[in-house]
Amino acid sequence: MTAISFEAAGKRVGSLSVNLLRLVLAFFFLGLFGLAARGLPVPTDAPAGAWALLSLSGLVGFVGGDLCLFRALVVIGPRLSTLIMSLAPVIAALLGWFALGERLAFDDLCGMALTLLGVCLVVLEKKPAAGPGGRVRVFGVLLALAGAAGQGGGLVISKIGMGAYDPFAATQIRVIAGVAGFSVILTAAGWWPRFAAA
Repeated sequence: MTAISFEAAGKRVGSLSVNLLRLVLAFFFLGLFGLAARGLPVPTDAPAGAWALLSLSGLVGFVGGDLCLFRALVVIGPRLSTLIMSLAPVIAALLGWFALGERLAFDDLCGMALTLLGVCLVVLEKKPAAGPGGRVRVFGVLLALAGAAGQGGGLVISKIGMGAYDPFAATQIRVIAGVAGFSVILTAAGWWPRFAAA
């Protein structure tokens, strides 16, 4: 439902506007939750190191990853984009193995292999059931893959930065970084009038 909603909104007002709008909404909802659960609407109690790593995670995952994903939703649709995005946990697991020394059990590897096989079967089919073909399809698949890589990388960085800190407050820090990142992009693209209209 989320992917279908984002696709429809992206086609209507543009993926840049949708990205920033949903992050602004997320910031306020997480602030309300933080106020109710911890008495802090903004995570001012987070250490500086956590702010730095979680902000980097927000830029990698929300800005880099979601910028590509939301465009892919418009280009190739929610079915294929969401399928390719299922590679994000696989990428996160591999990055966690390399960066954090996390161990992967045999059943983890089997699950990853099945996921990769399923994605490859659908992406490489000669006559897709729906959606554009040719270069547009290839571009959309590459966007979705970049989105999955951004999401996976953002998850690993957030795990390092979060430590024992509250996960909802950590997510709000990532959202703040995402809002800042998309604000820079909208300014560079001269997109603010279109954002206001959206």
